[in-house]
Amino acid sequence: MFSRKNRARGLLRFTLLGLILGSFISVLLISELIVATNPPVKPPLGLSYVNTNGYQTRFQQWGASSKRPIVLIHGAFESSDSWVPVATLLARSNHVEAYDLKGYGYTSHVGPYTAEALAQQLYAYLLARKLSHPILVGHSLGAGVIARFVLDHPHVAAGIVFLDGDGLQLTYPGKFFTDLIPSLYLSALYQTAIHSGFLIRTIFSAACGRHCRPLSSQALAAIQRPLEVVGAEAALLAYAQHPIVGVTVPQLRRLRSVGIPSVVIFGSKDSEFSARSAYQTATRIGAPSPTIIRGAGHLSMWSNPVQVANAIDRFIGRLN
Repeated sequence: MFSRKNRARGLLRFTLLGLILGSFISVLLISELIVATNPPVKPPLGLSYVNTNGYQTRFQQWGASSKRPIVLIHGAFESSDSWVPVATLLARSNHVEAYDLKGYGYTSHVGPYTAEALAQQLYAYLLARKLSHPILVGHSLGAGVIARFVLDHPHVAAGIVFLDGDGLQLTYPGKFFTDLIPSLYLSALYQTAIHSGFLIRTIFSAACGRHCRPLSSQALAAIQRPLEVVGAEAALLAYAQHPIVGVTVPQLRRLRSVGIPSVVIFGSKDSEFSARSAYQTATRIGAPSPTIIRGAGHLSMWSNPVQVANAIDRFIGRLN
């Protein structure tokens, strides 16, 4: 009787071990198949680049070069293409440029991806493009880049705009999870995510808000393709293992003493920040009361480009 029970338990353990091992091998093979069937793609032809500290930064420009320069800095999981609706409107009376941050878009994927490194990229970009006293507009993570840049180079920008961003760094447990998951599984998860149109549309819609127009096939491809180039996966994993780009609260408050004119623009339905955050941010950097775009989510430059462009134009008008 005792021997029969032991044999039953042994058989159960053997069966469970076989199931676990079989599942592991199956997932491993599926992961290898996913990675193997989704090779990296090449950037589109005809893009513009400029050398910044030894690597190539992709950029776009709109409007006459003789007009006041505005430089647009995108946020996480975005590229300079995110700015096209707003840039087109601003270019009617300004010279507008936007570039891809390191690790995003079609800029060379070379680390590090810290706030200091991204601020250095911005400085190198301004020098390379010969842009004097620009207005800097940063969306979300881009606001953190601007905050770090102004602290490092306090007399370069003529004005700064924080759009849907508070400029603060944020620590999240990305490294903990990426360290737990084998690299091949991470690659498989990454490839599955970036090739899922349904997933990207769902995430985009949640961030953009209920009044946001749906992604067209062309707009979806503009989001997916930069995530498929060589180095994109490694760069995004590197971003995930560090705090979100930005500065500390005491450092943010130092912007007040720099004295650069500033403005804060937030969507009223921002899923990442509250209206209270907008007012806190404005107070910390010495800006007037924030401009709140009614009904806009976290991607207000996409959902409400006219309102965003008008708010930036009004700000620039006060500088003249």
